[in-house]
Amino acid sequence: MAKRAAFFICGVMTVLIGRVYSGLQRFAPTREFAWWPFSYAFLIVGTIAVGISLLPPVWFQRIGARATELRRFSPFRFLLGFAALGLLLVAVFSIVPGHAQPPMALVYSLCPACVLTVTVDPSLSTTLFVLAPLNALVFGAIGGVIGTAYSFFSR
Repeated sequence: MAKRAAFFICGVMTVLIGRVYSGLQRFAPTREFAWWPFSYAFLIVGTIAVGISLLPPVWFQRIGARATELRRFSPFRFLLGFAALGLLLVAVFSIVPGHAQPPMALVYSLCPACVLTVTVDPSLSTTLFVLAPLNALVFGAIGGVIGTAYSFFSR
């Protein structure tokens, strides 16, 4: 049940971050940055993650690791691994000096929750306690979807 809840929470947060990107299409100039690929990608991944969490319990257990076989890769482990990567990326981006900032497309690719810095103060404490967990949830949804696809097609 906790695994399904993790998929659901990660999926919902990814959909919400995707909605922020789609909202920025109207307010930010698209000449500098194309917002729509991020918006659609996050909406699709979030919807798939929510769909996976709402599968019947029998189907969800078939996707995960069976008790009789030892599997190194399960969708939930992918979710946790990608979530840890999302936390780490925000921590790395928070210590990069201001004059050495990478291009905006790279920042938003590696830190999807950083789009909220348009409306939230990007101080270190806000970054570590608000943006890092949100970024971990988005990366968790991405990892969960990748892990589910891997588990589904490896059989």
